[in-house]
Amino acid sequence: MCCGRDPAVGGQGNHHVRRRREIMGPLEGITVLDFTQAYNGPYGTMNLADYGARVIKVERVDGGDQSRFWSPYSEDGNSGYFATYNRNKEGIAVDLGEDEGKELIKKLFARVDVVTENFKFGTMEKLGIGYDVAKEINPSIIFASSTGFGQTGPLRKNTAYDNVIESMCGYMDMTGFPDQPPLRSGASIGDSYTGLMMAFAVVLACYDKKKTGRGKRIDVSMLDTIFSIIEDSVLTYALTGKAVSRTGNAKPREVVPYDAYDCKDGFITVTVTDDSMWPDFCDALEMPELIDDPLYATNDLRCQHYKSFTSLMKKVMGSKKLAWLEERFKQYKIPATRVYTPLEAMEHPQLLARDMVIEVDDKNVGKFKTFGTPIKYSKTPGGIKKSSPKLGEDTCAIMRSLGYSQDEIDRLIKDEIVCTPETAPKID
Repeated sequence: MCCGRDPAVGGQGNHHVRRRREIMGPLEGITVLDFTQAYNGPYGTMNLADYGARVIKVERVDGGDQSRFWSPYSEDGNSGYFATYNRNKEGIAVDLGEDEGKELIKKLFARVDVVTENFKFGTMEKLGIGYDVAKEINPSIIFASSTGFGQTGPLRKNTAYDNVIESMCGYMDMTGFPDQPPLRSGASIGDSYTGLMMAFAVVLACYDKKKTGRGKRIDVSMLDTIFSIIEDSVLTYALTGKAVSRTGNAKPREVVPYDAYDCKDGFITVTVTDDSMWPDFCDALEMPELIDDPLYATNDLRCQHYKSFTSLMKKVMGSKKLAWLEERFKQYKIPATRVYTPLEAMEHPQLLARDMVIEVDDKNVGKFKTFGTPIKYSKTPGGIKKSSPKLGEDTCAIMRSLGYSQDEIDRLIKDEIVCTPETAPKID
């Protein structure tokens, strides 16, 4: 009944052992027991795994992480979403509602450095596997919770999604154009930023543990994270009492031009950050008469006359083709670029040169292109060592490493306390 995997700690065969030696990461030697699901947590633990941490993903026996059912799908119906954000992870499937499932988790608490979870407030405690239990078993354990609103405060029990968080922290109100409704960001930054913040917190805690030998409880919330990145909005209100209004793609109070303009065949973004660049910008557009224009000669003047300047630029840029503008701005060293679609960005030579677009061969979805690792280390670069796990793929190997006999493993599989890819329920 059990998969015939290498029973050594790590649950990986010799091929993967060789790969791990080839692609060492700075977090090599740190083991994370990962209860996170969906996007917020898995994105954070993906980054830990990409840079060398051993991440053991815990999933439900009745279908696993909900993101296994999120699009886009491969031809045979497997989720590319799950495959992307759970790469480099091992996988076990455990019924956390059963005592024997909890006992398995407690045995893992004794072996790991870090626990990560993003359930609703109090869920781990209700299951009987919260921080106090983990700390009793392993006093130096690091226990990280990533939730919508954190472990304290009047909203701690509430469910959160990215659009709720962006709305509540003020981010959505400052995004969009002045004459249009507030906009959510194009990507789920509430999830991704918070996942990164959790990963950062784990690394800090591991560093502190190395010095002191002490573990700790980590409390990260989506609301706190996104509120902390809304730039000058909080400062402006604190210092002036005035709210910051939506400004679209521009920064009319700070830098002009700093905007996206409609051209004959697309959009171009251009920035002139200080007055020393202004003459070159004018020459690039073949408009030297603007250099000393009394309305636009300095950034302060352009900010004061933002509306008339923008009206002028719309006419100028709208009469040009992208290729001409890009070449002229490049010649005069003005920061500018066409607005790329994600598909076009995937073909950009700069991203390709940086190995940010890579092809992986995932056991669940097959070959597909995805993003690489954005942090480049010289001697411990990290990278993609293995594909995302099938549901319960490493259950047997990990249980054997904990001292379970084959008979015990087979019984727990039969009783549906744990599962393997062969025994996982087939869900359409």
